[in-house]
Amino acid sequence: MSKRARITVAKTAGFCPGVKNAIDKVLELGKRGKKPIYTLGPLIHNKQVIEMLREKGIYSVNDPAEVKEKNAILVIRAHGIPPETEKTIRAFGLEVVDATCPLVKHVQENIKKHAALGYATIIVGDKDHAEVTGLMGCALGRGFVVSGPDEIKNLPELDRANIVAQTTQEEEIFLKTAEAARAKAAELIVSNTICNPTRQRQQETVEFSRNSDLVIVVGGKNSANTARLFQICAKLAGEAVHIEKEDDLEKELFAGKKRIFITAGASTPSWMVEKVFERARDFAGERQSRFTERLLFAWELLVTSGAYTALAAAALTFVCMRLEGVPVSKKLLLMAGLFVLSLHMVNRAEEKGASEPDRAKRLLFTRFKTLSKFTAFLAGTLAVLLSAALGLKVFFTAAFFWLVGILYPYKLPLGFAKFANFPASKDIVTALGWGFMCAYLPGLWYGTSLQRSTHLAVVFAVLLVFMRSVLFGVSHAHSDMIVGKENFYKAAGPRITYLSVFAIFLFLESILLTLKSMNWKPELASALAAGLFYYLALIIFFYFSKIPERVTSETLIDTQFIALAMLAGNR
Repeated sequence: MSKRARITVAKTAGFCPGVKNAIDKVLELGKRGKKPIYTLGPLIHNKQVIEMLREKGIYSVNDPAEVKEKNAILVIRAHGIPPETEKTIRAFGLEVVDATCPLVKHVQENIKKHAALGYATIIVGDKDHAEVTGLMGCALGRGFVVSGPDEIKNLPELDRANIVAQTTQEEEIFLKTAEAARAKAAELIVSNTICNPTRQRQQETVEFSRNSDLVIVVGGKNSANTARLFQICAKLAGEAVHIEKEDDLEKELFAGKKRIFITAGASTPSWMVEKVFERARDFAGERQSRFTERLLFAWELLVTSGAYTALAAAALTFVCMRLEGVPVSKKLLLMAGLFVLSLHMVNRAEEKGASEPDRAKRLLFTRFKTLSKFTAFLAGTLAVLLSAALGLKVFFTAAFFWLVGILYPYKLPLGFAKFANFPASKDIVTALGWGFMCAYLPGLWYGTSLQRSTHLAVVFAVLLVFMRSVLFGVSHAHSDMIVGKENFYKAAGPRITYLSVFAIFLFLESILLTLKSMNWKPELASALAAGLFYYLALIIFFYFSKIPERVTSETLIDTQFIALAMLAGNR
């Protein structure tokens, strides 16, 4: 088998906006209180994601009568439901939350509007699909479903008709069906309601499938849009397969294949696509050597365990001590590293439902779960005990930040859960904790805590770590990890997020350039000001390009601190 197989992953692979919207809604509902949450039918058509929602206490029912708790919340899934069904479920007295995809809502409103004017509705789609069932309910009893142009002949003669598409329909089929429908309706309105994300996904699939020896379509077997993608690929590519997860791939499939394309349905998270990509690289012989493979896995373990992040925290502490003008203490570097390592490992071990564990997570947090947790608590305990050398106030403050970080993923009562559900709370807690250990603690150690230099270092550290945490959130969201609005990116949205991190970059640059103009550590200020352009470049890269998989993203983000420490080394 050739080692030169080229594997391309679709840029459009991953959750569509409607799926993201539905998942975000149910997650936020779960964080608001202790009400039981159910969805009317599977929220989306992906078994792995549904299982992860179940881990978070979000269950699927087929009938509202199955819900026994009177204070429960019933969520209308992304596909939508007929208006009459909505009236029925509201009669049960449950709190009903509508998570219908906004683009599906648009189609429903289109049908209602024309149906009220006397138009019959022709829906091009899959008759038994949940979305089509909901659309039919809007047609005031004058709706017809066809799967393609061949079924138009079965329709009665119509005076006036409005033809629409299931949002994930193949555009070519819709247009041909609309053309055929002109023979059945004296007046026909053509409403092309295929959603733009579907259109882009299908266009990319057609473009790459034509030149591929093998196309791998990833998604649920019960997902209509995934099945449709597979049908497109099967017509155009040398060979095409539809799989649900990486375990479905077989090595024999890749024999002689040199151009491989991987795409996915709208309900397939990006992290599942990444796993398929990794397996495909193995089977296609793209790996260079066993040594390289082991080296890559060793790095994956280093990043996943938090060891590289701990090194980044020590590097930031070094930079802060340079800003404060105090001697570099190895003990303080160790304390900061241990503190961050502890919190990183504990939080990562408790990331239930974020994504299906990869090989590094399985090794660290499944096979050696007890040892990993023991290591995390030992590291944190050592960091807090070392801080006791500065007095009880420092000890209790360090213990407070450590306990908040340790307890954060458990969402405990007594007011803590309420704060944990506050928008961007995770990013705020992370920034404050790092700011205390990396910047304020050195000031306390050397007696400069009341001086402007320490205040400057604290502001610098808190804002820089906040940027880091936000970029982590961007990376996780683009990998379709299931996270809520404790993540700034999820709470604020892409536009505000990127504007915010850019504003923080400008603010930090202005501080450093002001220090330089005041002739206060001008060489250090210049070096750090230049080093911060690394994050600007990363922000631009994340905004305009497909964000890399988790390990690469986390490496790129944490390397900022290492780079700043190297620049600050001799200044």
